[in-house]
Amino acid sequence: MTDWLVDTNVISELVRPRPAAKVVAFLERTSGLHLSVITLHGIAYAADRAPDPVRRAKLTAWLGRLSQQQGDRVRPVGATVAERAGRLRAAADALGRTADPLDALIAATALERNLKLATHNLADFQAFGLDLHDPWA
Repeated sequence: MTDWLVDTNVISELVRPRPAAKVVAFLERTSGLHLSVITLHGIAYAADRAPDPVRRAKLTAWLGRLSQQQGDRVRPVGATVAERAGRLRAAADALGRTADPLDALIAATALERNLKLATHNLADFQAFGLDLHDPWA
């Protein structure tokens, strides 16, 4: 069985007005889904920046449910992940690719846990040597 770290853009598809059918099918048929604390950060950020108060409340409530439902499948960033993320960014820099620190933390989490990464932003993670999958493809 393959376990997956699910990027923010994948899990957030569930709260879109018309979620992509391929993404919903991927999430429904796939067991072993994990989230990074970085994903929770991204959703909280998006919720608090939403200009529409109804959308803001919906995202905030969904974040609470998601956090509770995922429980022990929310992967933290500890010292080992942080150090590996720094090394991943340095390696990407050496290849001439600037890496976002949050993406490096997500990548390091996946690598440390031996998880595949499901994301729509393949280009953001290609320099990290991950096993990637785009659920939209």
